[in-house]
Amino acid sequence: MRELGQLRIVIAAVVVMLAACTPAATVTTGGPAATVVAAPAEPSDNTMISSNSLVWSDFQPTGFDPGAKIAVFHGDPSKAGDYVLRLRFPDGYKFPVHYHPGGEHLTVLSGTFYLAMGNSGDWSQVKTYMPGDFIFAPALHPHYGGAKGVTEIQLHGEGPFGLILGSPK
Repeated sequence: MRELGQLRIVIAAVVVMLAACTPAATVTTGGPAATVVAAPAEPSDNTMISSNSLVWSDFQPTGFDPGAKIAVFHGDPSKAGDYVLRLRFPDGYKFPVHYHPGGEHLTVLSGTFYLAMGNSGDWSQVKTYMPGDFIFAPALHPHYGGAKGVTEIQLHGEGPFGLILGSPK
């Protein structure tokens, strides 16, 4: 029993050392003006982050209008594993039909978020989501939408995060 306790201590020490050596994560979106966003490495202890301390960067994937911002504060969306990020859209922002290789769990934090599933781009199909509303978008399901007022959403999922313009073939 004592050996098991010592083994646990050694494993815990190795985990802490590896976490201390892990570099910050990055998210890269394609296109000529690639965006690289730093994110903290996987923490070894409880982590609490004030929304005031988030670092926002421009987020403009190929085919998307400028104006969106991204803040990554857990995990590395470019790699396998869980991640949490936030997106902030300016008033009137619209995003085109696109899809993701993995499912997304989305919570509206502020503003009015518009979303429709499908590849038509038909704005009569868009539904309105308010702060506190939750959406699950399965992998490979095309969707489009936008925002009214400055709107912030939180996404979490399993990486690698990807964003592909259009609909899956």
